[in-house]
Amino acid sequence: MKRMLLKKIIMSVLVLASLSVFLLISGCAANASRMVPTDFEVVNKHHHTVSINESIGGRETNPLWTSQVSNSAFTEALSNALAKSGVFQAVIKGDGADYLLDVTILDYDQPWIGIDIDIRMKTKWELADAKTLVPVWSDTFETTYRAKLSDVLIAAERLQKANEGSVRTNIKEGIRQLSLLSL
Repeated sequence: MKRMLLKKIIMSVLVLASLSVFLLISGCAANASRMVPTDFEVVNKHHHTVSINESIGGRETNPLWTSQVSNSAFTEALSNALAKSGVFQAVIKGDGADYLLDVTILDYDQPWIGIDIDIRMKTKWELADAKTLVPVWSDTFETTYRAKLSDVLIAAERLQKANEGSVRTNIKEGIRQLSLLSL
């Protein structure tokens, strides 16, 4: 009788331990609304419109793996941030804009796990005249964001927060650089 009870307890502990590990490493996709900066450093506001092409270089999140940043989430956050910043008169979907913006995620350095999680994101931004498709500005830059253990205790949530923060930081810097242009 004691042996059966001991086996049940051991099996229950193993199941709970497996579930806990799964919950700690499983990832939720980065949320586009949390990737939009709350404040912006805008030097010049341009009296032109911009359209954004779908970003490339991101990764879809596998629900059984770690949180990632998808192309569509990055593009949605970028579009919302540009509109919110006011650096362009308007953000237009489709044709009819004065400029086209392409952002490519070149490198995305993400640790598996950590106490404090640092994520480094390197992107290439290119702004082109929408009529001629001739680039008027291009720059590549790198930003870093740290999510601290003191901010979020659960590793999967801390990684998601780090992903969202890295995109937010990168978009904020991109908008700042766009605002420095004389268009």
